[in-house]
Order: sequence, then structure tokens, then C-alpha cells
Amino acid sequence: MIRNVLVVGAGTMGHGIAEVSAIAGYNVYLSDVSKDILNNAIQKVKWSLEKLYEKGNLKESVEDVLGRIKTIEGLSNELREIDISIEAIPEKLDLKRQLFSKLEELLPNNAILATNTSSLPITEIASAVKRQERVIGTHFFNPPVLMQLVEIIRGSKTSDDTVKQTYEFIKSLRKIPIMVNKDVPGFVVNRILLRIITTACMLVEKGICEYTAIDAVARYKLGFPMGIFELVDYTGVDVNYYVSSAMMERGFKAYPCKTLEEMTKKGDLGVKSGKGFYTYPSNKYIKPNLPPQLAEKINPLYIIAPAISEANWMVKNGIANKEDIDLGVRLGLSFPKGIFDYEREFGRESVTKTLEDLRRISGMEEYLPE
Repeated sequence: MIRNVLVVGAGTMGHGIAEVSAIAGYNVYLSDVSKDILNNAIQKVKWSLEKLYEKGNLKESVEDVLGRIKTIEGLSNELREIDISIEAIPEKLDLKRQLFSKLEELLPNNAILATNTSSLPITEIASAVKRQERVIGTHFFNPPVLMQLVEIIRGSKTSDDTVKQTYEFIKSLRKIPIMVNKDVPGFVVNRILLRIITTACMLVEKGICEYTAIDAVARYKLGFPMGIFELVDYTGVDVNYYVSSAMMERGFKAYPCKTLEEMTKKGDLGVKSGKGFYTYPSNKYIKPNLPPQLAEKINPLYIIAPAISEANWMVKNGIANKEDIDLGVRLGLSFPKGIFDYEREFGRESVTKTLEDLRRISGMEEYLPE
């Protein structure tokens, strides 16, 4: 039974996971390399809890919840009572492997070792420890306090018991877990998203349409909360480039977007640099003005068909079931409906024909329908 939670890494994701764990009643140990980082994290948690309290979304007092979070500089021997640790440090495989090796020394033999990675394979992280059956992925979405979705990812050696305990723990945080049964690059949500982004890039680079037309289609025809390239700007051009590169290196076959690479090298990183596909005065996000008539310039199936094919591939290969994939895109990407709802709406025959068109345009066999 899980009572004591260790979160390693007190950045945006780490202190958010610590906060939701404390709200759910767990004793939380939040660890990072310096007191300054930890103090800053606690201030942010306090501010967030106060907002939740003001809105009536917190049953206890702010002080009571905060009282369940203890900060630790570094890692110490006082962690002998930990039942689950959740790692939320930077996305560098070597760093994570070093940390997991250290955690195995310090924590009880039956403690679950979870990672919040969004793109690195669970199996590669787990290879740093002897008892790999207790390593699992728990991919929270940003910000953890507001986002309901958590992807639970099995490594190649993760035990059924670890999966069961982790699933129940995530539900106890009042989050909605989806199961990723095999450790594939990008898991479920990022895999679907990257299929859309790389296809959008391919259509622009092949001269089929302008990026503004794709964003207009995404917004007005598919009901996405943001255009594809608008989302890339918002999350960081460089982030999308590095995640897509890491996934492709590990076997995800997709169109390599030269534009993302070139923009990353130039420093046109989106909102944070003031310029990406769109411009952002004062480095602040402003919704791009896209005339609705732009959405008539391209068939929306060109954007969504590859995601439908990817979703079918995942079901066929036992990665995830249809219900979890649909939940994932609705909760993780804020799509108005699930991927399989789009498939029903457009029809399998139209999806297949569009994928054949995309294969012809791109010259890539990856667009063969599943």
C-alpha cells in the first residue's frame, strides 16, 4: 500500500506532481539539488493551493496540504519508508539512469520506481537497476494540477503488480490513467501528435499548401484548440525537433522535418524567442489571426488520416486499446473528439484513399494504411 511518495526534481512537473500527491493525502518528500530551487518550488505550490482554495476546489486548508510536503536537498538515507518515487528531472537518459541506480540503493526493495519522462524509453532507464520489474512510466501532462491525463507505460520487464499498484495510485490522485502496454517511442499521445506534426511539415515542404492553411484547417475543420504550427510555436520549435529526432532514432518512422531543424539552429524557437512560424511581440503568446477561408485550401483528412492510421497500428500491435487512445487525445491534446470518432466521421474508405495520396506525395511507405 502506498503512503509515502518521493518526487525527485522540483521543476514545473516535479512540484506539480508533489502538489497533487499532497492534496490526495500522501506524505510527500520533494528532492532537488539546492535549497533555493526547493524554496521556489514550495512558493509556487503555495500559490497554486491558494488559487484552488479560493475557487472552492480544495477541501483542506493550504497549510494542512503544505504540511505534508517535506523538502530534501539531494538524496538521503531518511528515504527508507518510501513506497513510490517519481522522477521528474531533465530529459537526459544518462542523468535518469544515474538517478535510478542511486534510488535503488536508498529506497526499500519493494518501492516502485516511476519516471515522468515524455519521450525516453522506460526500458532504457530501467536497465540501470537490478530489479527492473519495479520500474514504470507515469507520464503526467503539464500542468499536473490541472491536466487529468496520466499515461502509464510498461517497460519490457515491468511486473503486473507494479502496473496494478501504479494504476490505483494514479486514480487515487483523481487523475485519469491510460495504459501503454508496450514501451514504444512517444507512448500514445506524443506518437499521435508527432504523426500529425510531421505530416503537416511534409505538406508544406512539398509545396502542397502554406502552414497557415494547415493551421486554419486544424482550427476550423477539425476543432483542434490550436493550429499545428501554432502549437509547435507554443511548446517550442526546438522541443518538437529534439523529441521527434529522439523518437526517430528509436524506430519511429516519420517524415524528417527540415524546417524544424533549420529554425532550431537559427534560434527561431516560437513564443519563447519571439519568433517561430508566427511572431510574438514581447515573447508572449498571441493567437494568430487566421481567416476561415484558408481552411478551404486543403482536405482536413490530409492532417488527421495519418493519426487515424497510427491509432489503428497501436491497437493492432497491442500498444493500447481504442478507448484509452481516444481518452488520451481528448485529455492530453484537448481534441474535441477521439481519433476513432474522426475515423467514423470521415469513413474508412476516405481515410485509406487519403493515405495513398500522402504516400504518393511524400514517397514514404509509412503512409500505407493500417
